[in-house]
Amino acid sequence: MKREFIIFFIILVMSFTNSFPQVELKEFFDNFEKGTAKNWEPNNPENWEVIKENNNHYYHLKTPGKMKGPIRKPGAFSLIKDLNFTDFTMRLKARCLQSVKTRGRDLILLFGYQDPTHFYYAHISNYHDKVHNSILIVNGEDRKPILTGESIQRLKDKKFHNIRLRREIESGLIEVYVDDFDFPIMTAVDKTFIWGRVGVGSFDDTGVFDDVKVIGKIKK
Repeated sequence: MKREFIIFFIILVMSFTNSFPQVELKEFFDNFEKGTAKNWEPNNPENWEVIKENNNHYYHLKTPGKMKGPIRKPGAFSLIKDLNFTDFTMRLKARCLQSVKTRGRDLILLFGYQDPTHFYYAHISNYHDKVHNSILIVNGEDRKPILTGESIQRLKDKKFHNIRLRREIESGLIEVYVDDFDFPIMTAVDKTFIWGRVGVGSFDDTGVFDDVKVIGKIKK
């Protein structure tokens, strides 16, 4: 009986190990004060630049992206190089530059990024429907919402907003906060992608990003 228990325990540990990637803790931070974005990999480099305003540097999405290929997904984004996060918290400051009169003006946070047709993104906007101000998945086909319940619209001006994204792999929890870190503006639960790269961008607008900090576990 003791031998059978030991064998069962070994199988259980091996099964758990194979289910979740081997990880290590990592902290990433970029405030762009060196005047470069060498830690970032944009899908279209010509859309991005680092600018200086009021003695501060920002990562500037200067040109709206255009969708490429048959799948409907965000047009412009930039990913942190070389790091695949599992559980993590991402904090940043961001400002949408599109007219406040534009319905659906947006910024996005990407995570769980595997390749150009497999990733999650949080769409932060001034308008809510199935695909605006929502959490979505791109999984080899047009993006689909995975939002749980309703969302709160906070992107209604051209001011900088403090944003936080939290991801828990074991539970599948995804939470997005804007300005108020006590209550998320949107949540979801999904376990399709348990690791991947993270980044920033917009579906089809422009904006600036600063003080990007990611703390979490990375896949070895």
